[in-house]
Amino acid sequence: MTRALVLSVVVVLAACGRYTPVLTVEALAHNPQRLYILRHRCAVAHARVGDATCDLVDEAYAQRFFFGLGGPDEYQTLASLPPIPASFDQSDDGTRP
Repeated sequence: MTRALVLSVVVVLAACGRYTPVLTVEALAHNPQRLYILRHRCAVAHARVGDATCDLVDEAYAQRFFFGLGGPDEYQTLASLPPIPASFDQSDDGTRP
C-alpha cells in the first residue's frame, strides 16, 4: 500500500512539469532584474534567444525609460541610456534634407 502511494505521488509530480512564465512587456518593465538579464542575453547571443524575445525586451526597456518606471539611480551615465530612435526629419542615408 505504501509503495503504491509513493509511486502515485511520483507519477503525479512527474506529470506536472515545470511552469514557465509568459513574457510580456508589462511584466518585464516592472521586473528590472529579469529585464537586464534578458537584455544582456540578447546582446550576447541574439540568434539563440530569438527575435521575438529580444523585441519584447527592447520594447519593455523603452517603456521602462520613457514612462518613468525606473528609479532615480537607474541611469547614471549617458552610456546607460537607451538609444534615441532616428528622427523623421532625416533621410535614410543620414543627410539632412
